[in-house]
Amino acid sequence: MTERPAFAFFSPEVQQDPYSRYALARAEEPIFFCEDLGMWVVTRHADVAAILRDTDRFSSKVTTTNIKEPPPEVLAVMRKGFPRTGSIVQLDAPEHTAVRRKLNAAFTAERIAALEGTVVALASELVDAFAADGRAELMARFCGPLPVAVIAGVLGVSRADASEFGQWADDAARLFMGGRLPTDEWVRAAESVVAMQHHLAGLITARASAPAADLLTTIIQAATDPDGRLDLVKAVTHATTFVFAGHKTTTDLLGNAVRLLLLHPDRLAALVRDPSLAAAVVEETLRRDCPVPGTTRVARVEVKLGDVTIPQDARVFLALGSANHDERVIADPLRFDPGRADVGEHLGFGRGVHFCLGAALARLQGRVGLAVLTSRLPGLRLAGDPPLKFRQVVMFRGLVSLEVAWDAPERSSASSVIPTRAT
Repeated sequence: MTERPAFAFFSPEVQQDPYSRYALARAEEPIFFCEDLGMWVVTRHADVAAILRDTDRFSSKVTTTNIKEPPPEVLAVMRKGFPRTGSIVQLDAPEHTAVRRKLNAAFTAERIAALEGTVVALASELVDAFAADGRAELMARFCGPLPVAVIAGVLGVSRADASEFGQWADDAARLFMGGRLPTDEWVRAAESVVAMQHHLAGLITARASAPAADLLTTIIQAATDPDGRLDLVKAVTHATTFVFAGHKTTTDLLGNAVRLLLLHPDRLAALVRDPSLAAAVVEETLRRDCPVPGTTRVARVEVKLGDVTIPQDARVFLALGSANHDERVIADPLRFDPGRADVGEHLGFGRGVHFCLGAALARLQGRVGLAVLTSRLPGLRLAGDPPLKFRQVVMFRGLVSLEVAWDAPERSSASSVIPTRAT
């Protein structure tokens, strides 16, 4: 085999376009060790899907653990907060099964469907604030604020209480998945996450004495033992996970979708003509430019996959973004085609027991958000020249900023926006 250059995961070139490197890996070395990550990287769809389902040989306990040990200054700050134990994304059966069963109650199809009107109103309110301006940075004005407002409502807290959720979620991504941060930035991210933990602890304590039909109450129930004792550490961990994952994934989904539409004007025009296409655009974005491009597992035992032996206790990076581009499953994978027949094979929300709990909520926000934006901002276009810069983190792929312009209309009524239900 011809020796290839090292896979420089955090290089600007790979962060900007990982897909050409993954295509080469899938063809020549589909499972390889990446020095940058300190992990084995799995790139083909069949292997990634099999490992996601193989909970006997692969554990989820390292899913959101940083790729390297934080420096002492960061650990000192983190000790002022709550230990990160019991997050649902890091649990294995049987504990995961029990916790998931309890938390499922907050994400039933009926509950998600009932949120549609609220999401339409929130998205419209955000666009009302800048529709007449003719230009905006959408990550800060729309793609970030919409998931913050929605997760606040689902949790059952006020938007004032959730005002810093977006920044806290960004800092959590940098703290746990940033890979290579200068120590001072790492310390600031840790301080931000500790502040989030204490804020959530206060909200949880208040809600414990006044239960309601919301996610925060469900979290409290999941963290309460049969004798009625609340484990505040577990409750804070669950709440932190939902704020973190619920915000980051949907923010990046929206940003990535808008970017792809603006780079493909024919697809944007089709969506403007028929807002019901928003659901298909969301699915194709999850495949073409997945906001969660990878997840991690640890091998419980030595595992042989093809010609590669993964040692016991080795960490494994499952490249979801690469699997979604696997030519063996997806035809012409670089093509952005919301009408493709094979989009259902994407692994954007994972597979198996850890399939994303909030998938339906993310899809709802993506579908409504795109329909509102494209119906309210005529002539939507990039305000600057591509390429647009992506953040350098391990498990999230999203834009640093997204400057757009449009033909500024008269301020229109939010009531003119018609919800688009998936068919």
